Amino acid sequence: MSCTVFDDRNVEVRSTTRTLVRGLQLLELIGAARDGATVTELAAETKLDKGTVSRLLATIRSAGWAVQSPADRKYRLAGKALLLSHDTTNHVDVRVLARAELEKLRERWNETVNLGIVEGHDVVYIDVLYSTAAVRVMSVIGQRMPLTRTALGQTFMSRLPEAEAQQLIAVLREAPTSATERSRLLAELAACRERGYAIDDELNQPEVVCVGSAICDVSGRPVATLSVSGPAYRMRSRVAEIGDSCRAAAGAVSASLGAPTST
Repeated sequence: MSCTVFDDRNVEVRSTTRTLVRGLQLLELIGAARDGATVTELAAETKLDKGTVSRLLATIRSAGWAVQSPADRKYRLAGKALLLSHDTTNHVDVRVLARAELEKLRERWNETVNLGIVEGHDVVYIDVLYSTAAVRVMSVIGQRMPLTRTALGQTFMSRLPEAEAQQLIAVLREAPTSATERSRLLAELAACRERGYAIDDELNQPEVVCVGSAICDVSGRPVATLSVSGPAYRMRSRVAEIGDSCRAAAGAVSASLGAPTST
């Protein structure tokens, strides 16, 4: 890939824009890689040395445009790029596609509805629709929560290949510390995969139950998650019904991203 930059007098600009051009080139390559890209792969594509690529990626990552997976060390587009792009592979504006389904969930259950994406060790909330009930769960856009302690995070991990999920759990900050706890989490992910939704029963917050499902892209890989959360006394008796609704809503958004029909 080559790129030449000109100023407003059509004069080629070299020294001051070279770093920017290289950074944009890396972003394009990361976005084109459906399953992410490593430093080695990006260096080969750009014909830059790995040290230069690593420094550029550190800047891109710190600015919020890309994220490096703790499990496989691959770079993928982060929330900032995800929300600006309109490509229908793995970096579409999920908020726009999901909003109608989120509204349906809130209208049906009158509980708080959340949309999140995963960055590193955390789920990041990118859209929230609040319940109109006097007692309700208050999530905040931009809020970060550990993957293992939320329905949003667990349902995302359940849609990863099992080996990748295990690698991720091994390096997460909030990962289980004992073999028994890890086995219990893997069993829960398997159950989530089977039923199509995860259940957070006071795992993250006392007296709060949350049910969530993953949104997948054309490759079948999870790219976002949605959930319904509310007070435990209202949620527990209808977890299965809300879970079915979340699975259907996530399936509808996934279909708009071209996900396989079995997803």
